Amino acid sequence: MSIEKEILALEDKRYAAMIGGDWKTVQGLAHDQLLYTHSSAITDTKATWLESMTSGKTKYKSASFTDRKVRMIGDAALVTGGAAIEAEVNGQPRSLRLKFLNVWTKTPEGWKFVAWQSTSPPQSV
Repeated sequence: MSIEKEILALEDKRYAAMIGGDWKTVQGLAHDQLLYTHSSAITDTKATWLESMTSGKTKYKSASFTDRKVRMIGDAALVTGGAAIEAEVNGQPRSLRLKFLNVWTKTPEGWKFVAWQSTSPPQSV
């Protein structure tokens, strides 16, 4: 399997675990130094990101992606693309349309998810 396919498979596994509530898998994929910056500009650490999901504050319902590309730079895999995510945050439904950059890094334990940064595209007029 190519590294690109391996990274995209890990991305799919991460989202399936987030949607399915498989917190052990999510925790195992996340790097201890994870920084997860939401489109709202709020940044979570691994601990606060996991806590928001395990507490039920944030519930991911579905996610689909477009134009995902993987670029390798040293031991880092940069993934870019578009995402359509249905979630519930603090009991309120959210439909997110995002452009994102996330990073996986090669560790002795395998690939780990270390960064997420997303933004909402401008609204059409």
